Amino acid sequence: MGKPFELQPFQKLFIRATYEPHLGLRRAVRRAILSMARKNGKTALIAAIVLAHLVGPEAVVHGEIYSAANDRDQAAIVYKFARQMVELEPELAKEIELVPSTKTMVARRTASVYRAISAEAGTKHGYLPSLVIYDELAQAKNRDLYDVLDTSFGARDEPLFIVISTQSNDPEHIMSKLIDDGLSGVDPAIVCHLYAAAEDCELADEKQWHKANPALGKFRDYEDLATAIRKAIRMPAEEPKVRNLFLNQRVSSIASLISRAEWMACAGDAPLAQGEEVYLALDLSSTVDLTALMIGSVDDPCRIEPHFWKPRDHLTEHSSRDFGSGSHRYREWAEAGHLKISPGKSINPEVIALFIAEMTQRYKVKGMAYDRWRINDILREFDRIGLQAYEDGEKGGDGLRLVPWGQGFKDMGPAIDALELAIIERKLIHPGNPVLNWNMANAVATTDPAGNRKLDKDKARFRIDGAVSIAMLLGLRARDRGNEKPIDIAALIG
Repeated sequence: MGKPFELQPFQKLFIRATYEPHLGLRRAVRRAILSMARKNGKTALIAAIVLAHLVGPEAVVHGEIYSAANDRDQAAIVYKFARQMVELEPELAKEIELVPSTKTMVARRTASVYRAISAEAGTKHGYLPSLVIYDELAQAKNRDLYDVLDTSFGARDEPLFIVISTQSNDPEHIMSKLIDDGLSGVDPAIVCHLYAAAEDCELADEKQWHKANPALGKFRDYEDLATAIRKAIRMPAEEPKVRNLFLNQRVSSIASLISRAEWMACAGDAPLAQGEEVYLALDLSSTVDLTALMIGSVDDPCRIEPHFWKPRDHLTEHSSRDFGSGSHRYREWAEAGHLKISPGKSINPEVIALFIAEMTQRYKVKGMAYDRWRINDILREFDRIGLQAYEDGEKGGDGLRLVPWGQGFKDMGPAIDALELAIIERKLIHPGNPVLNWNMANAVATTDPAGNRKLDKDKARFRIDGAVSIAMLLGLRARDRGNEKPIDIAALIG
């Protein structure tokens, strides 16, 4: 502190990309995202941009400038940094009145106001910002503050919303959505600069360190990063955190069963054909939560057709519970056709049974694996609607073959092995359904002393029903293949 603030090349690149494009006399960019690893000088950059809008070349009369943070402490840090800049520069001190009690600055000449705010500080309605800079949006527990600020610009001539943050570990988080949208290049009013290590990189690859840390060796301390990396190499439990925060990878702080890179490498469009041989796998929820049914082809690669249900009356409440207050994600998924709605307050077993019956008419179903939880409700509906079914191994059985699938190490161990193998060998194709993507990102496995694994719903952050059902499907498919008797060529010839 006390030295001239000199922009690094990556900061200059971001500033120019944000402020240089114009449409006539107006700035063209309305949203700018800068994502990089922790400790790369984002606080100093936020403070400098704030002052440029308060009394610098971007100042307007009666402007409202906000730096937004997720908690009071972080908001205070940003304000403190900007305040120190003002106090160390006499020209700035002459132009700006400081109000530390409310983390506010007022420009004497233009009456513009800067305030550091946090998600904890009550309502933000009534703001009319000319500039918002959101610090570490990826750490926001919900999108309430983001949504209020994003919809507050009103009649401002040149509104600008800047987000400077590491990546979120959740592919459905608002930060992930902003990055994906920005990188698509569809909207010229959006700038997105992402500094991140390759998802499948080795921790010790120093070239990847520089990709995520553009200030490495300058104000990002090299030895501090190297120490964190070495610790993660020695202690695998530290690896997910280091990859997320220090390599800016979109990974959970708890290691998922399947990495996002591997899972998304299997995404593709390969629909099932009517009359094709398939397997089914059903994971019933409690009466109010998510139910998953997977359909998968018998032949390689296994082409997956996922189906999910949620009770209509819980869409809003459970969106807030699972994704943060103000979220409407379940309803958005339903409107987009990724999630089916069961009328009322609970999953109606009749709806599931009728759908399974329809699938038995559309495909040649070789068997359905199921978790025993609440299966009797479905079996009663099968009887009521006249769908014939029999338990696997039952002599003389006719109709839909039902295969109970335990959720312990004995059954789930081989199922998880089959799922992993199919993904690693690219013998699985899924359609990129966001509900299934979310379930897979949440899936965490527990290992017993013998090395067998099962999916652990207690350790999982949120719902994993889709991961459970796809593992059961591939487990049944692998089990059936293992039980197939080799063809006796001699007998056929004879």
